[in-house]
This record gives sequence, structure tokens and C-alpha cells, in this order.
Amino acid sequence: MSLARHDTLLQELTGTSEGFLRSLEGIPGDRWSYAPAPDVWSVEQTAEHTVAVFRSIQRLVAKKLLERPLPPGEKSPISDDMIVRAMFDRGRRYEAPEFALPKGRWATPGELIAAFLEARELLLKWLDETTVDLRGYTADHAMIGQMDGVQWLLFAAAHTERHTRQILELRQAEGF
Repeated sequence: MSLARHDTLLQELTGTSEGFLRSLEGIPGDRWSYAPAPDVWSVEQTAEHTVAVFRSIQRLVAKKLLERPLPPGEKSPISDDMIVRAMFDRGRRYEAPEFALPKGRWATPGELIAAFLEARELLLKWLDETTVDLRGYTADHAMIGQMDGVQWLLFAAAHTERHTRQILELRQAEGF
């Protein structure tokens, strides 16, 4: 993988994860579980979903991605820009897959943050140690379809940013 691509991915993953962590700072305990409407996730639920997805991506790329090389000359059928645009479009809601639904995995915000930091550290370590061109490997996403390794990392960053924005919106909601 080129140094420029590596650095861009590192910057995206680090920047969006730092933003996510900042969005959780200073939330009073009684507001952690506050939802402004029955069909709106709380900060707790949104953060749990975000961490669950981030952890699953970390595990996928570390354990399975490099087992699925693309045939020579083939590339992902979708563009990087499509992934980022889809995640940044807060006007469109997506149904979370069962594994990523909030289920109360972590008892406290501190435990949730620790789980996120661990997954981020493992993902960034994997990225630093990976020397192959990630464009040459693929894994399927349940809703988007086939994505290459670079796209999986862009998705991790964009998904984290999407839900950071959701948390910031929740913090501005009346009654929060």
C-alpha cells in the first residue's frame, strides 16, 4: 500500500474516532440514556452501535479480509465516494443489522469507551503492519455489497462520523 494511502486512512480513522470520543465527553449520567422520541436512539444506544460496528470491522479486516483476494484486474463495484456520501447523509435512516443493535453490552460509558479504544488500537496496529495493497482484497457488506480493504476502512471512519453527528444532534435536542 502506498504511504499516501496509508496516511490518509490513518488520518481518517484517527480523526473520526477522536471526534466520536469528544462527542461523549461531559454527558451527565441521567442524559446518557435519554431519547427524545421512542423511535430515536439515546446517546448510549448510538454509541454502543457505533462501537459494535467498529469492533466488527476491526475483526473482519484483521481475520478475514486478506483471505479474499480479488481476481486480477477486478475492483470493487462501488466508489469510495458512494460510501462516504451514504454515511454522511443523515436524512436517510438505515436498519442496523442484528449484531449491531444496542443490547446493553457495556455497563458504563467508561467500559464502552475502553472497548472502542481497544478496537481502534488493534485496527491501527493492523493497518501499520499491513503492507499489501488493500484494493486487491474484498469482503461483502450486508447492505452495500462488495467493498475492498480501503473501502472497509473508509466505511469504518465514515460510519463513526455519521454517528458522532447523531450524538451531537441528540445533545442539542430539546429536553437533553
